[in-house]
Amino acid sequence: MDFSVIMQAPEIRALVQENLLQRAFHDALYPKLMYRSATTPVLWPANVGDNMVFTGVGLIKPKMRPLQPGTDPTPSSYSSEQWEATLQQYADSIDTHMPTSMVAIANLFLRNAQQLGLSAGQTINRLVRDRTYDAGLAGWTVAAAYGPGTSMPVQRLNGFTKARYTGVNGSLVKFGPVSATNPLAITVFSGGVATAVNVIGFTSTYSGDEVGPGVLLLDGAVTTAARAYVVSSDRTNLVRVGGGMKVDDVGSSDLLKLESIRTAVAHFWQENVPEMPDGRFHLHLDPTSLSQLYSDTEIQRLNTALPDYYIYKDFAIGEMLGCVFFRNSEAPVPETVSGGLTATYDQDDPFPGELYNNGATTGVRIHRPMLIGQGGIYEYYQDLSALITEAGITGKVGASKISNAGIDVDVERIQLIIRAPLNRLQDQVATSWKFIGDWPFRTDATTGDASRFKRVACIEHGE
Repeated sequence: MDFSVIMQAPEIRALVQENLLQRAFHDALYPKLMYRSATTPVLWPANVGDNMVFTGVGLIKPKMRPLQPGTDPTPSSYSSEQWEATLQQYADSIDTHMPTSMVAIANLFLRNAQQLGLSAGQTINRLVRDRTYDAGLAGWTVAAAYGPGTSMPVQRLNGFTKARYTGVNGSLVKFGPVSATNPLAITVFSGGVATAVNVIGFTSTYSGDEVGPGVLLLDGAVTTAARAYVVSSDRTNLVRVGGGMKVDDVGSSDLLKLESIRTAVAHFWQENVPEMPDGRFHLHLDPTSLSQLYSDTEIQRLNTALPDYYIYKDFAIGEMLGCVFFRNSEAPVPETVSGGLTATYDQDDPFPGELYNNGATTGVRIHRPMLIGQGGIYEYYQDLSALITEAGITGKVGASKISNAGIDVDVERIQLIIRAPLNRLQDQVATSWKFIGDWPFRTDATTGDASRFKRVACIEHGE
């Protein structure tokens, strides 16, 4: 039995207050929020509606043949593409009972506002993360066992619900919903046979969701086995350690190496993807991915006899292969994705990838480092001061800088609202945060290869 410094005599211990409650709240473990820093903030123009369409153009094909004497050149043309953003409102709130705050161990009102701000920063960061992975994993999924038929159930709809078909009556410029006149070409591989068909419609398991599970309507009948791979013709380039065409092909021995990062960077260069403003591509990876790199013989050879170099001294890669390495504890793993620990899709956290190699928790965990180039994802935001008129407001509105355990939380462009107590006793204060905007990921389908999204490259590896 342990004893404190107090004498153990009962009459002495009775004179001393025990279990004294410290009058303070201690900060929780909190991640550094990095995905939002990859966005390009753009103010939403006033009075333009809640939807905007953006246009990108392709290149004119070089003409290498000399002209025949006395003839004019044939006029050239170039293709165009469009993507869109829609203003959405995101918010949360917490109530504080002021009499309780007055008698609590510390100011409960201030702590509630602090916790709400932390939640706001993490919410926006994960929204940006999911949008980035929507682009990075677009056009890759697996099917359930069924057939023959034209309604194929798949694990993820991401990348299969929109198309830009250049045929007659198709969506020549804008990526629009798939239909009989705007089909999306895909390949279904089952039983050693690859079948080319078109997606002409879809039905989502969750209303309004175009990321999670659902059914693809095809223009031809196919038969699939369980976990057969399905890929679109404009799928995003994906580097899978060990090769293969689906997440199930990643095994426990397929660990991250510099070779895979080189492959992703080389493809960026081939597609003319611009570097970030600091002159490097940004590679976000979770701590497990970073740790695996130290087992790679290539990086070990590069750092032989350099035990005091920062790579080993600080356990940080820093810059290498034209990339800046960011250790990101918000990277998608079962612990940071809603439903991840049970291998279920959660519409409230629409992450587009499966987190285990067979779709169940008995499989190998999948890690996904993400390489990001400049100009991929934008943050279109509304100036929330426009919501305040001459009529005034009931309470206070402002922005706050929040720090938790020494980490500054990015709450820029997020509005903090403290409403005056409006109940009959005027002792219930509501604190809320609000953001109005969207995070579209631009397309680059008119140049380079057939990929729709070219400014991201996901690497999949095991554990």
